[in-house]
Amino acid sequence: MPEATSVPAPQQPEDRGERHSLVRWTVFPVLAGLVLGTVWPVAAPGGFVYGSGSDYATWDERDLVFAGLGLLAGLTMAVILASTRRRAALPNRGLAALAGSALGTLAAWGTGVGLTRFLGSRGVNPSVAESAFGLQGLSALAVWPAVVAIAVLALTTLWWVPPPD
Repeated sequence: MPEATSVPAPQQPEDRGERHSLVRWTVFPVLAGLVLGTVWPVAAPGGFVYGSGSDYATWDERDLVFAGLGLLAGLTMAVILASTRRRAALPNRGLAALAGSALGTLAAWGTGVGLTRFLGSRGVNPSVAESAFGLQGLSALAVWPAVVAIAVLALTTLWWVPPPD
């Protein structure tokens, strides 16, 4: 008797929809990171509008503005995650959002630093290497992903229901 070959099951529309959802949760934070990276040099001292890049007292404020934007983005993502009704896929969407937020914060950092190098920022002193616009405390990069991680943990703990067998 010949052996039966297994034929892969056709993809269910739900699987494709879930895959598209995961891609959206990864890509949209990167796009938001590009927007936040454009806002950061405008809002932070030593950027385009006010302050001096050579004044070391404003370097911490630049990092705090970046961290504040990351906090705002993380809280926004947490609210959107909480408002969705499909709780069975919450862990997968949460991990995709976490990966997207990590990529988004890197995109924001690169966009902000790149814009200020390309367009020039205020008060950069060439003799002081640290006066160029950027992050002095790289821990500010972890704020957005940390907020998303805490939100995903909390939401998964409170609302996740395992799918039926």
